[in-house]
Amino acid sequence: MSRNIEVKKMTNTATLLPRIATSFLKRGKSNIPDISIHLEKTSIHPDAVKRYNDVCGFGNSLTIPATYLHAFIFPLHTQLLTQPEVPFPLPGLIHYANSIKQHRPLYFGEDFSVTCKLGNAIAHDKGQAFEVLSYITVNGKSVWEDESIYLHKGKEGIGEVLEWRQPALTERSIKESWSLHRNLGFEFAMASGDFNPIHLHPLTAKLFGFERHIIHGMWSVGKILSLFEKRISESFELSASFKTPVFLPASVIFRNEKTENGFDFDIVNNTQEKPHLKGFIEKL
Repeated sequence: MSRNIEVKKMTNTATLLPRIATSFLKRGKSNIPDISIHLEKTSIHPDAVKRYNDVCGFGNSLTIPATYLHAFIFPLHTQLLTQPEVPFPLPGLIHYANSIKQHRPLYFGEDFSVTCKLGNAIAHDKGQAFEVLSYITVNGKSVWEDESIYLHKGKEGIGEVLEWRQPALTERSIKESWSLHRNLGFEFAMASGDFNPIHLHPLTAKLFGFERHIIHGMWSVGKILSLFEKRISESFELSASFKTPVFLPASVIFRNEKTENGFDFDIVNNTQEKPHLKGFIEKL
């Protein structure tokens, strides 16, 4: 049985904290429900994006970065994932892959609608993964899509196998060293609204089994888009798979290589032997 939740305005994540806390009791043992959430009308002012642009490296523009839209709608993901029918505990879910399709840029002040829903089960050898699918429309026409893959660790999962392209870069790739400072996770949390404790401080990260705090995967994706946004079509797909955590502070290497339709890229450690992220951006 399907269920749709209608909301009048963007959810304040703070109001969901009791639900997030009680979701600890869930055990991940059930089918993925047919459930969605819909916001009919909203818009974004440039002031709301300034801090995000500064942290990720975007310049001033009349359009909203496609990766910021993921951050903007993330409270709807939270509201969706804390519904009673959803069998997974929200704390501890791992965001292990993300794909964004921008059909055209979204402009500041432009009214748009948002729909988020649970998608397919995804097989994973470390647990059960699943899709959260999100859509932004303007006057009924799709302008932006997001496919987020979340993993609940445990018994090997069932469902489809994720078959996103995993680029292998060559010696011809361009290399750039990045130094990520200790407070970058907190700065991105302030800019994006994603205050997952594993990103904020070593002590809060240790509560969830990490030796230190780690940078958000979506900071990396935003940083990458900021480097390519002037070199790629306004209609594009940006996909990334998160391989291993980047513990803060960190020194990593960003590699990229031009392809027929865009760029392949990855983020690796200083020996270029350990991948942290793999992905591509290409025109639609």
